[in-house]
Amino acid sequence: MAETLSRADAAWLHVEEPTNHFVVTSLLLLDDRLELDRLREALRRRLPALPRLSRRVVEDAWPLTAPRWEPDPTFELDGHLHRLALPGPGGRAELEALVGDLVGQPLDLQRPPWQAYLVEDYEGGSAVITRLHHCLGDGAALVQLQLALTDARRDGWRAHRTLAARQAGGPGLAARAVDALRGLAADPRRTAGALRSAALGAGTLVRLALLDPDPPTALRSRPGVLKRAAWSDPVALDAVRRISRATGTTVNDVVVSAVAGGIGSYLAALGQPAARIHAMVPVDVRPRGGAVALGNRFSLVLLELPIGVRHARERLMRVQIEMDRIKSSLEARVGWALVTGLGLLPAGLERQAAGFFADKASLVLTNVIGPRTRRYLAGSRIRSQTFWEPESGSLTLGVSIFSYAGQVVLGVVADDRSVPRPRELAAAFESAFAELAREV
Repeated sequence: MAETLSRADAAWLHVEEPTNHFVVTSLLLLDDRLELDRLREALRRRLPALPRLSRRVVEDAWPLTAPRWEPDPTFELDGHLHRLALPGPGGRAELEALVGDLVGQPLDLQRPPWQAYLVEDYEGGSAVITRLHHCLGDGAALVQLQLALTDARRDGWRAHRTLAARQAGGPGLAARAVDALRGLAADPRRTAGALRSAALGAGTLVRLALLDPDPPTALRSRPGVLKRAAWSDPVALDAVRRISRATGTTVNDVVVSAVAGGIGSYLAALGQPAARIHAMVPVDVRPRGGAVALGNRFSLVLLELPIGVRHARERLMRVQIEMDRIKSSLEARVGWALVTGLGLLPAGLERQAAGFFADKASLVLTNVIGPRTRRYLAGSRIRSQTFWEPESGSLTLGVSIFSYAGQVVLGVVADDRSVPRPRELAAAFESAFAELAREV
């Protein structure tokens, strides 16, 4: 049965660029060696509960008509599951190079838009790289997909009954608009509040439109096809919480301040110091406590990073002030309106409009909360994991924050011409966090 893509999902399908593929790449490091046959069998048992993984996107010939998910009549699991070997010595540098190579490659959108790669022998265990197109879902949705593909117990993969990731659904855009208009007509006070919000939202949009682009640095270059990837060493979540409690900030404030400090020291070492830059930040707009379904429900905001502040504690306070400002503003609502509005445009105009945020920022910065306890993939315990959000539009740097089982890992993905050695930037984040821990 065909299923229409939401307007947000369609927007992220159409903003694909030859130099920036809108694909989420993730890495799972496993404690022990996983064989391809066992991984194939574990995924095969899950597929009936995850129908979208065997569906492809079909575009309609009529303009302004949303694309739809349809079963792929030629779907074969082995067409999406691959075994790879690393060149010698087969360590972290070689795995980072492999991830970078994969990030630079597009997915075949004539087939279900995902691929998985197993490195059977890596540091005494295995590594699994997955690539899923953003039209399947955002970070929160893909965490739910991961929960549906993994288990809380080592032998859980043998069970036939599995948790299915929910598919996005609900009334269409026209039906939601009619319901909203009926509600406004029935409640004059609500109408007045909506008009006030619209006026404030228009003011917010004007402010964002007038925001100057970031200063030119090595982080901003013309996008190319060669990508590089790296990740930081894990940081204990308890250590982050100790800093947040001691300073009256949030865990997110602490990690973002380390990102700002790392970028600042990285640029200073290149002789390109800057006082501040902006990050384009996805913000989950789902109701709190609600069920998470596949699909995209995130807004975009522009976060100012005080990369020129030298002292770590002062930098943290600046980040907290900026975070609080955004939380009390309408920027997330305005960003969500822009994202959903993209899906109403022809594909060519969608790509141009998507540059509204990207043209003013220097990087994409994403924070996703993963499983709080250890998970198992096909009977192998997941030791650590991270992911890389796609760069967007003209941006050539992405930084992702992922928490899993009591640890936080930062992923870095960049164009070869902007950050040719992203491991250095990841190491700068580690140093900035260590500096903050010493100052608190």
